[in-house]
Amino acid sequence: MGNSMAYPVLRSSSATDVYALAQRLRALMSWSRPTVRLAAELQTAEDAWRMVNVLPNAPYEAEGVSFDPERWSHEYRADTLPTTSGELEALLPIFVDADVPADGVEQSFVRALGTGPATIDWHGVWPDAPEPGLLANSTYEGVQAVFNTDDVDWERPAGDHTVFVYMTKFGNLPRAQWLAGQVGAPVLGARWSDGERNGQRRQGVRLK
Repeated sequence: MGNSMAYPVLRSSSATDVYALAQRLRALMSWSRPTVRLAAELQTAEDAWRMVNVLPNAPYEAEGVSFDPERWSHEYRADTLPTTSGELEALLPIFVDADVPADGVEQSFVRALGTGPATIDWHGVWPDAPEPGLLANSTYEGVQAVFNTDDVDWERPAGDHTVFVYMTKFGNLPRAQWLAGQVGAPVLGARWSDGERNGQRRQGVRLK
C-alpha cells in the first residue's frame, strides 16, 4: 500500500479466521474505499474455473506462456479462457488482479482460492485513538490479508495466512498495538512495504 509500514497481527492456518479478523479491522476504519483489490495466482485449471465464477469480469494474465511481441499481452477475459483442462493448463499459472466493489465478494474469493499466493487489500483511514492520544493519518492506511504466504509482497510461499495493518512509511507501533487490541490480537512484528513489489513484478504498479 504505497511506501508504508505493515504490522502482522494474526498468522493462522485458517483462511476463514484470517478473513474474519481482517473484516473486523476494516470495520474499525473511520472511512474505507468502496472498492477492494483482489489478486491471486491460480495454479490449476480447477483454481481458474472457481475464480472465474467469482470474478467473471476480471482480467486473467497467463504467466505460463512465453511473451509474444506481436500480441503484447497474455491477458484474457473470463469468456476467452480455454474451456478444456489441457488447453488451460498450458497457460498456468494464471494471475488475476482486480479492483471490485467491496460488497461481500471477498468471502467468495477466499473460498475459491487454491494453494497459490493471494491477497485482499482494503484501503481507508484509521480512526483517532483518544486514549493513547493518536491522531488519524490518511496516507497509505489499510488492511491486507494474504493467503498461502507470510509476506506482504506474497513472494514467499507459506502454509498459513496473515493479516497486516498498514501505517505510513514512518510506522506507528502504538497505533498498530491499539488497533490489534481492539480485536483481541497482538502485533507480531513489522514489515516495510515498498509499493507492492508483487504488482510491479507481475503487471506493473497496480496499487492506486
